[in-house]
Amino acid sequence: MTKLVLQGLSKTFQGQRALHAVDFEITPGEIHCLLGQNGSGKSTLIKILAGYHAPDPACGPATVDGRPFELGSAAAAHEAGLRFIHQDLALIDDLSVVDNLALGGSYQGRFWLSDRRERRRAQSILSEYGVDLDAGRPLASLGAAQQTMTAIVRALHGSDVEKGVLVLDEPTASLTAKDKDHLFAMLRDVKSRGGTILYVTHRLSEVFELADRVSVLHDGRHVATRDVAGLDHDRLVELILGRPLEQLYPVAPTPGTDVALEIRDLRGGLLKDFSSTVHVGEKVGIVGVAGSGAEQVLPLVFGAEKKKSGEVRLMGEPVEPRSPKDSVRLGLAYVPGDTKRLGGISDWTLRENITLPKIAGRGPLRWLGKRQESADATPFLDQVEVKPRDPEALLSFLSGGNKQKVMIARWLRCGSKVFLLEDPTAGVDVGAKSAIYAALNQVAAEGAAVLMVTSDLEEACGVCDRVIVIRDGRVAATLSDERLSVDAVLGEMLRSGEPSAERATHV
Repeated sequence: MTKLVLQGLSKTFQGQRALHAVDFEITPGEIHCLLGQNGSGKSTLIKILAGYHAPDPACGPATVDGRPFELGSAAAAHEAGLRFIHQDLALIDDLSVVDNLALGGSYQGRFWLSDRRERRRAQSILSEYGVDLDAGRPLASLGAAQQTMTAIVRALHGSDVEKGVLVLDEPTASLTAKDKDHLFAMLRDVKSRGGTILYVTHRLSEVFELADRVSVLHDGRHVATRDVAGLDHDRLVELILGRPLEQLYPVAPTPGTDVALEIRDLRGGLLKDFSSTVHVGEKVGIVGVAGSGAEQVLPLVFGAEKKKSGEVRLMGEPVEPRSPKDSVRLGLAYVPGDTKRLGGISDWTLRENITLPKIAGRGPLRWLGKRQESADATPFLDQVEVKPRDPEALLSFLSGGNKQKVMIARWLRCGSKVFLLEDPTAGVDVGAKSAIYAALNQVAAEGAAVLMVTSDLEEACGVCDRVIVIRDGRVAATLSDERLSVDAVLGEMLRSGEPSAERATHV
């Protein structure tokens, strides 16, 4: 069992304080959640613990079980028993699962390597943790959830979890509900054996499901540490926001009667049959368990995946986008769930990422100057409250939530007619969510339509005018008005049997 204590931890980047004299303590054998809005300093604290950043010279000592250890040193962190699972999983796509499990450790062979023996050993390790995965596959061929589970197994295996601290930064961002439950069972097992866990998340439901205590950072300062048993959802939100809780879901504008988007008999992948309409100014949600086909609706509509059949009409006119360029020209906006791989370009500036979908120069040569481009992008950074509000900042320097806001800002700039959004607030803290919801309301008020797939049922019910439940590749139910509730949506998602046309229309 391990106790971690930080005293007076500070970090400054180019004159900006990311952490201000933070005192922080994790007691032995607990699961301790670290919360805060994007930019509050959570990731900076984790990276200092891991040795990626060095703290300011004048900061106080850090100890593990009373023994000092050097902050800013990866070797010292490893020696002290700290193990990390970062948002960036630190895996290598070109290597197999076998090789990724060996990173930071060793292979079984001492004098020569046997591929068959190493694969057999890796398969045994995965099985030990209940992970059903072919160890010989290249990492790049795996889904995000399988890659995350690979990183988790690597962190747990071969380390003495009873004598160290396991640090996880947003580990469930890409996990299905089943994988999340599996991970939580693994973490509870670590705790039962005396292990100590520091867990960073934006999902407040996970705090109440998993944690013993919670600490909150606000603008780089430690503002509270509380026992989870003495908190409720609203009080925890107020601690994170630093102010009394206000309405998280702003009052939405009334949708119009004209149809903006019509989808007929759409089929592709796991999706067997999907038809729906979205009116001007309307926000429609799509939900479904993993593998239901819900996740394929938006890429099929946008043209990112090839459909087997079906028709899409935009403002009454049939459209057949053959490429993302076609879709942008037609007025479709698409924010994919995997923004790291399919969304922004990490080593470009915010200005360049916002301009990317629609480059509009001026003058006879259609020249786009840097100053003009920056002035064009800044209002949209303001609209969704991106931090830092610097169009010249690199996208890679932003927190996950702020990257997501940049992806939405780029389509606000394009003036798109229909917004297709996958988990638009994934990885976004509760304070930033309200800014995105307000931006979507503004989009709707200006006459655009929103079709969003989300795994957050509370969000679906709070933001959307209607919610479509997909089960077994078909529309199982459409809920609205007084019928729209988290319980009703979840009940339809988990209902057994083939969806009926009557329920899909009248629920």
